[in-house]
Amino acid sequence: MKNLRLTNTISKDKEFFKPLKNKKVKLYVCGITPYDSAHLGHGRCYVVFDVLFRVLKFIGYDVTYVRNFTDIDDKLINKAKKESDDVNKYKEIAERYIKEFEEDVTALGCLIPTHEPRVTDNIPEIISFIKELIEKNKAYVVDGDVYFDTTSFSNYGKLSGKNLDDLIAGIRVEVNEKKKHPGDFALWKGNEEGLFWKSPWGHGRPGWHIECSVLANKFLGSSIDIHGGGMDLIFPHHENELAQSEALTGKPFVSYWIHNALLNLDKVKMSKSLGNFFTLREVFKKYDPMVLRYYYLQHHYRTPIDFSIDGLESVQKAYKKLINVFSKIPLVDQTEIQNDIVDRMLDALCDDLNTSRVLGILFENLNRIQESKDLASEVKSFLVSTMGLSFKPIEEAIKITPEIQKLMDEREDARKNRDWAKADAIRDKLSEMGVELHDKHLD
Repeated sequence: MKNLRLTNTISKDKEFFKPLKNKKVKLYVCGITPYDSAHLGHGRCYVVFDVLFRVLKFIGYDVTYVRNFTDIDDKLINKAKKESDDVNKYKEIAERYIKEFEEDVTALGCLIPTHEPRVTDNIPEIISFIKELIEKNKAYVVDGDVYFDTTSFSNYGKLSGKNLDDLIAGIRVEVNEKKKHPGDFALWKGNEEGLFWKSPWGHGRPGWHIECSVLANKFLGSSIDIHGGGMDLIFPHHENELAQSEALTGKPFVSYWIHNALLNLDKVKMSKSLGNFFTLREVFKKYDPMVLRYYYLQHHYRTPIDFSIDGLESVQKAYKKLINVFSKIPLVDQTEIQNDIVDRMLDALCDDLNTSRVLGILFENLNRIQESKDLASEVKSFLVSTMGLSFKPIEEAIKITPEIQKLMDEREDARKNRDWAKADAIRDKLSEMGVELHDKHLD
């Protein structure tokens, strides 16, 4: 089995990855809050961890991959209030965007995780987890809310490398006088109107951070091998996850914290809160999803990306070149892949997921690969298995020239005049030009 080296966020060093036992790997990645369409930053994160999932499996590990959906949250509730007077509409909104997200990441070539739990399906487990924290004097109740006592966990701040007082400046919520310490965070948010779920502390709903600790514990156990997400989650989300998990179990929560760098637009983090983002669906209208996946993979996962359409155009040309080489080449079984080019590519992937180096090796050897169908089959099969690239021909969008537009207008006039013969003749001519029309019924 190949050795895998990963850069652990806590140590900042590449370490040889050592699964806990029996070649089994427990991987948890924070999922989306489904209150809007997924953007390019989301796409990068889930492509990165899809590659990690694929590589771990390729080198022989048995991987359990969990990625959650935060389907109850302030953002969802606020969106429900904005769309209607019914706060419970958050369920409909979450369902809509979960479906959209699943379609988007499938288009990007991402494999389905082993488990995709939703917060709302695991409320009893969340309540039980919070009760245990209270019993251990790691959390306290105030007016129906429950807060984690950060001063009760001596290692608070070890993930982000700052002490508790330094971290106060980064806390998302306003200072609440009900808290014992400004850094304490909500595990349960009480609701005086009796909405959401009944708990020992009254009706309410989970706080932001508790869900991932509970879901990781439920599906992977008290200690997991790899926890992933974007760098923006290091504090407060992952810091708080770590604290509440280790406070409860007394065991190390995560062996390796892996965080991908952010995707920026004009050198500013792309995010919905800032309003400076492209959704995946917007990009898919003009570019094949595999072009976008290739774009992500050209960058090492810990290197920030400054997104630009020009950059995407350049990548599309490179990917089309690879399509011309591989689209008609058959795949082979993984056990038949044995050549020096693939060995070097695998070494690059095992060296902290160096996808950019893999693509460099590919282009350095492209002429040699094209000279042998057997070699091309092995290289293609490796790239499909580990990098998730499909090499299927890209359907080009037809540019509507003045000539095409004129023919389309003439045909529409012919249809309105019931001149079916002329309309059919123009349709055939447009078809020869690569334009396929889908008619609407005339009134």
